[in-house]
Amino acid sequence: MTRAAILALALLAAGPLPSRAQGEAPAALMAAARAVSREIAGIRELPWRAPVEFRVSDRATIQAYARESLEREMPAAQWNAYEELLEHVGLIPTDLDLQELVVELYAEQIAGYYDPHLKTFYLADWLPRFLQRAVVAHEATHALQDQHYDLERWMSELSPTEDGALARGAVVEGDAMAVMIAYLLTPTGMSIEQIPDVASLMEGRSGEVAAAYPTFERAPQALQRLLLFPYVEGSRFVIAALRDGGWASVDRLYRDPPASTEQILHPARYWETPDPPTPLRVPEGDPGAARLTSGSWGEFGVGLILAAALGDSLAEGPARGWDGDRYALYRRQGGGRRFAWSLAWDSPRDAEEFARAYAQAVVRRFPGPSRIETGRGRFSFQGPGRSVAIRWWGSRVEVRENS
Repeated sequence: MTRAAILALALLAAGPLPSRAQGEAPAALMAAARAVSREIAGIRELPWRAPVEFRVSDRATIQAYARESLEREMPAAQWNAYEELLEHVGLIPTDLDLQELVVELYAEQIAGYYDPHLKTFYLADWLPRFLQRAVVAHEATHALQDQHYDLERWMSELSPTEDGALARGAVVEGDAMAVMIAYLLTPTGMSIEQIPDVASLMEGRSGEVAAAYPTFERAPQALQRLLLFPYVEGSRFVIAALRDGGWASVDRLYRDPPASTEQILHPARYWETPDPPTPLRVPEGDPGAARLTSGSWGEFGVGLILAAALGDSLAEGPARGWDGDRYALYRRQGGGRRFAWSLAWDSPRDAEEFARAYAQAVVRRFPGPSRIETGRGRFSFQGPGRSVAIRWWGSRVEVRENS
């Protein structure tokens, strides 16, 4: 999801959106929105530097914005390349139209958004008041972020395919989730420290979520996790910072952002013993090959790739020792794709554990007649439609694949 939209799935105790509009007059909605925005400025301990325009929109207008924002953030050629990448590593099936699915997910889930270009907040006219207030609390926090930290510039400093960009997204959405939770708790007298984390709250409503969001329910599991990461893991990370140092600690995240999803997943590697990624060069392709896309997967992405083939129990351990990676997907001159992946690990043991797990994932993904060769620090696989070579030495791993 983009930073402009709230994933309504994560509206905690609010539950599924109603199937029928329960709207109020636009003037009443805007008055309520302005009241909420004043309250969340106090909760977030950031003053408004300029007024925010509030408008009420219908479903068609909001859905049109969702499509436009997707196209603005990633042009069609980048979407196609990213789709090929996710298909190549086994995160989505070959017949999936990724961009169209994400547009459908927006259409199903978007409930309001802050447009940083127009400095305007758009609120859905079909939501009941208690959900509208929750949406305003979340999205008005994005407006505050934008006024104090120039959100668009801050987010655009990294490519969308970089692991660090996902980590920044987790800060932005985790911050907004924390404010929204604090706002929703205000009438109860409870503090944010007294509630379970977002994942636990969502797991308790999994049946209702499946019924209310059929498009999300049928999306590939890896895509579901990728979409939820900024909200679920981001809220955990930000709330941990909030508990330790208040909103001043959250403000620090914008001045000195986490560099990887590893730091989001393991906050001590940001706060206590900083562990920035090892810098690596983008691996080269064959002579004459055209690069389609490049980036970094991070610990979270490595875990997704392994889990897609091996399941969660066999993926978590090998992903945990991640210390840096760079990948590139190429279109080969004679046709077909070349995937090149360089990875750094915390120790030689971690490097070997990942290499062996990835080799196991390859064998599981491509059953049937194949030729496999193994040796000290090397593995090769030749099967129908895929050849893979893995080398590891010290704390490094290199993967080369043709398809």
